[in-house]
Amino acid sequence: MKDDLIEKHVLVVGGTSGTGKTLVKTLAKTKGCLVSVVARRPYLGDKEFTNVLSWPLDLTETNEIPGMVGKIIKGGGKLTNIIFCQRYRGENDPWENEIKASLTATHRIIENASPHFNATQESSIVVLSSLSASMVMTEQPVSYHVAKAGLVQMVRYYAHALGPKGIRVNAISSGVVVKDENRDFYDNAIGLKDLFKKIIPLNRMGTSEDIISAILFLCSKESSFITGQNLTIDGGVSLSVQESLARELTSFKHPQSRGP
Repeated sequence: MKDDLIEKHVLVVGGTSGTGKTLVKTLAKTKGCLVSVVARRPYLGDKEFTNVLSWPLDLTETNEIPGMVGKIIKGGGKLTNIIFCQRYRGENDPWENEIKASLTATHRIIENASPHFNATQESSIVVLSSLSASMVMTEQPVSYHVAKAGLVQMVRYYAHALGPKGIRVNAISSGVVVKDENRDFYDNAIGLKDLFKKIIPLNRMGTSEDIISAILFLCSKESSFITGQNLTIDGGVSLSVQESLARELTSFKHPQSRGP
């Protein structure tokens, strides 16, 4: 891809698995879009995508981030967007490494990359957080909860700090998402999938495509006056308190209450 044909340079952090991997494929199909992918493993996507650059980096090695950002800018030019999809998936000290990979890495990438933005109406940063930023997911460790909560506050800070430069910063918080890696599991776990349908008002589980649609919106000029927000994408599941869900699932009818 020649420089004069590049209209957008999007940096995807954590783009080799889950929603990040699907996002890279979606962006790579966009005319005039150059995608830089930072992840622990090299990006091994579809070979026909000549507009995807792979930058392998273990994000827990936070001291390597400034140099890597410099290489990305030199190799692909000024950025239009950064999308953070990463989380720590190793086994060594999940507390320390989740904080490094999620919070410290995000902070250092933004600090080093934000001076190199090509400011347009589409200039933005999107951070994937989780419902665990404000609720407890028992299947996730405490480090995950703390990191996701910290990311939401980091988004607010940078939305304020980078707004004068024309860079918008927003977060997306989701619940359970069906991705390529877990699709077979949920397709075979019929009972669990049916249970999710019962508790989610939209009567289905969320998918990577649902999250990506929101990311693309927050990276577009259609959202040019939106910044510092945490968009919840959960099909409405967080609208109900747990006690109400328990009564609904057990068909237990409780007399109407006037309050707590």
